Amino acid sequence: MRSRISAFTIAVALAGAFGATHVDAQSPPKPAAATGQPAKNAEQINDTKRFAEHTGLYRATSVVGSGVKDLADKDAGKIEDLLLDHRGHVGYAVVSFGGFMGIGDKLFAVPWDAVIVDREKRTVYVDVKKETLERSPNFTADKYPDPNDREWGRDVRKAWSDASITAAVKTKLAGTSPASLLKVNVDTINGIVQLNGTVDNDKTRQRATELARQVDGVRRVVNNLKVQG
Repeated sequence: MRSRISAFTIAVALAGAFGATHVDAQSPPKPAAATGQPAKNAEQINDTKRFAEHTGLYRATSVVGSGVKDLADKDAGKIEDLLLDHRGHVGYAVVSFGGFMGIGDKLFAVPWDAVIVDREKRTVYVDVKKETLERSPNFTADKYPDPNDREWGRDVRKAWSDASITAAVKTKLAGTSPASLLKVNVDTINGIVQLNGTVDNDKTRQRATELARQVDGVRRVVNNLKVQG
């Protein structure tokens, strides 16, 4: 596993990573079309915080140290660091789950595609279960995994595969009309996706199944959604 990356390196690379990622719960706003003429009375932006607010991107400093919630909206842990690959794409979030489910002070490298960033609520979610934490390799702040251990990455991906599927399904539902799909509860066990909650009509119910089936790794979709009467 790569050594911890400096905050400066992350800050430089993260803008591109967040702009291209498909795991965010909300899409960034589209930039205004270029006209060739400078905008009149345009607000001058002279710091990264205001730039991020205007572009829909995140600063690395606002992500590292942020709290993590599970899908039941309960506090689960904190993002301690981000690990980027050589292209500047976020590969893992280093998460401490503290005393969550009796885990203690262990650290976990959570694949970035298992992380859900809700832009509107400015909240980070992870579909974390006790079984996932028990299967996933972990480490401590003073003893990181061997960077030459190729099986480590495979074991991490395997342990978090259901969480990655859940994140991808929820992202697809959140990015598609109607808005009622945002409220669908998603749970994945061994690649089998279960959809629970209520929707407006039967067409929306069928649409949810279609979207879930489009996600890589989904073996089957169990649609328990009910149509509001």
